[in-house]
Amino acid sequence: MSMASLAAHALLAVFSCVWLTSCAGEKTSGTSADTQTSAGESTQPDATKALETSANSEELSALGKKVLPANSYIGKAKMGYIAAQRVPEICQKLFCYCGCDYTDEHASLLDCFTSDHGVDCIYCQGEAVMAYKMSRKGSSAADIQKAIDLNWGPKYPFFEQPSDQIKKYWKTRVWAPGNGPTEAEKHNDETPLIDPFTGSQEKNSKPMGKPGEDCCGGKKDAKAAKTTKQ
Repeated sequence: MSMASLAAHALLAVFSCVWLTSCAGEKTSGTSADTQTSAGESTQPDATKALETSANSEELSALGKKVLPANSYIGKAKMGYIAAQRVPEICQKLFCYCGCDYTDEHASLLDCFTSDHGVDCIYCQGEAVMAYKMSRKGSSAADIQKAIDLNWGPKYPFFEQPSDQIKKYWKTRVWAPGNGPTEAEKHNDETPLIDPFTGSQEKNSKPMGKPGEDCCGGKKDAKAAKTTKQ
């Protein structure tokens, strides 16, 4: 079994434990059977529904108030913005692997939610929700970084020419500081990815999204083409 497969199985075990506990502990009354997503489809109800009861801006930290108002959005987009509002200090210590470090010069996951970038990006939304759930269950910043890096790291599109932002993140992160990614994080579209909204695993090149989806308004594909030519 490859290092990537071992890491994926370990990550699934850790997150599944967090997921099951979260679903049992955060279940609320009076919620609808389904949650509408930004694309209009429905997903099975899960612990993210509890996020909707956490959107009181008066309870947010100063950093959380920099996140755009979640009530402007619906579905997974709304969940992502609420999650970022609730744990902005954690999001500031996380890297977003969608490629926005190149396309939008983002330095951390929090940057995706102080702008409207997170509205269309399922990677940003998923990372924020995973961070929120793990934080609620007492996971450390190091554990949250590790879970997100191992889950989304292999999907990062610019490993061949990493940005200054991700190089800085690699050097300063808590769980595995260094000059580059661990073996388990290296680009691999076959690495299963955990969907934090459902707890399921998906294994394809564009997980959790639709064919042709580009959260960066076409800028990511353009950058990838330019990188390939260099």
